Amino acid sequence: MRVLDLDMDYFMRSVAIFINESEPERLSEDEYGDCIWTEREVRDFLEGNLGLSKGNKIRGRVVAGHNESLFFWRELIEKGELSTPFDVIHVDSHADLGLGYSSWTHILDYLLYYPVEERPQHPRYFDTSGHLRSEGIGDYLLFAVAYRWLSSIIYCGNPHGECNDYLLATLKDFKEKPIWDKPVQNTIQLLYNPDMPFPQDDDPEYVKRQYIKNSQKEPEVPFSIIPTVEDVHFDGNFDFAVLAQSPNYTPANADYIMDIFREYIIET
Repeated sequence: MRVLDLDMDYFMRSVAIFINESEPERLSEDEYGDCIWTEREVRDFLEGNLGLSKGNKIRGRVVAGHNESLFFWRELIEKGELSTPFDVIHVDSHADLGLGYSSWTHILDYLLYYPVEERPQHPRYFDTSGHLRSEGIGDYLLFAVAYRWLSSIIYCGNPHGECNDYLLATLKDFKEKPIWDKPVQNTIQLLYNPDMPFPQDDDPEYVKRQYIKNSQKEPEVPFSIIPTVEDVHFDGNFDFAVLAQSPNYTPANADYIMDIFREYIIET
């Protein structure tokens, strides 16, 4: 199965970075308002690059924070409507693979020791400031990889960004191909940290099961990066589609894009 995962900030000619996840304010229209794509440009991309059609609508949803995509997928999985692993086409100004978050150490040092089916039950961790966190707007795709929900990721990055906002520690053999102006193929493969203790639990049998040290790597997840609009070519063959408003990364005058997107989906 294949899922379109679209962020509204892709349709901006200026990329906002390093904004606090809990920031309640929208981006300033004085600073960012003029960088929003026109309606014609948005429709041309949805139809010409992604292959969406108002005559062949896809089941989908419009959400606020981009981590709500993950919650939508969980809902579909639990209903038996989305099978795992599935392919994700991630159209965004940010990779959302954990750069700038401390969750990746929680994932590598803790989460991966749990049986796969139990991992979604253990997303919570303490960040470097001592705050309790779970899947966030900038790391939810890395959690999805750890849950083994994803068979591949195609990251269509904003051409006005650098498209290299991911963690080298999460790539296979810690190797990456540099990004210029053409699509590149990397591979995500998470690896247990053998130096970390196993999670504790009051159930002795559960502890025994968890203490069976597994040195194997996680499955490989092909990770393609498309840094230009011109190289984004899809035929609209998506099983589900999500658009995230990302209010702390977009100005209010971009909200019209949500109404346009709704013309191409059956809201689920």
